Amino acid sequence: MLAIKKDACLALGDSIILQAIPELDHYYAFDTISGDQFQINHTAYWVLEAIQDGIDFQNLLTKFASAFDLNENEGKGDLMEVLNFALDNKIIKEGKP
Repeated sequence: MLAIKKDACLALGDSIILQAIPELDHYYAFDTISGDQFQINHTAYWVLEAIQDGIDFQNLLTKFASAFDLNENEGKGDLMEVLNFALDNKIIKEGKP
């Protein structure tokens, strides 16, 4: 598990493409360089879409909590689980704000 710095800007990896087929409840992240593909759930897809163009952790947490009707403490654990999976698999990257 990687630690996420609060002031870091999170963004999709440069070679990642997202694909959704919501009517079938299928969501994917594809790495166009490595060929890796990940089937993800709707929540993970929402998170990846939200950081597509870059966002800092606190803003992402606020949007996540609002979108899923959670307080920030409730949402933080769920959000961290998605982010850590995405960082471990190089789906997202951390940068400077």
